[in-house]
Amino acid sequence: MMRDWQKHTGMRVALGALAVASGLTLWALVQAFHGDELPPAPPLQMVSLETMSGGPPRIAADIDAAVENDLFAADRSAPSARYRMPDEDVADATPVALPEKPVVLGTAVATDGRHFATVQLNNDRPTLVHVGDTIGTWIVRSIERGKIGLQSPSGDRVNVTVPKPGN
Repeated sequence: MMRDWQKHTGMRVALGALAVASGLTLWALVQAFHGDELPPAPPLQMVSLETMSGGPPRIAADIDAAVENDLFAADRSAPSARYRMPDEDVADATPVALPEKPVVLGTAVATDGRHFATVQLNNDRPTLVHVGDTIGTWIVRSIERGKIGLQSPSGDRVNVTVPKPGN
């Protein structure tokens, strides 16, 4: 009976496929039970409330240098900037006014990465911009659906969205 099966080409192909499938099944079973070694675990760290709320370490004061300088010397003068605590904000810093932002009239996002947006600065005519282009003093950094990301010359980043109809 086996000889009759081996005479037909289709039966020989089927027997060969059965042998290959059996071999692959055996190989998959061996791989499933053979696991890779786990990487070593990181060392344990003790966490407590003191270490979490302590903040960054403070810089040690140079007491010896302060003692060696004469506080009442005639050539002594006030520093150019007032001393501030490390956590204190600088009060002398005046906020830098950002240039006027353009109005985004619409965006187009393509699947191949060639996005563009229609923007208008002041009362100028609308302009098409791509990522990397400039509009006024702003540089276009990103274009997404309904908004663009801009960067000012000072490095400040803002997102400008398309206004809703009626606004």
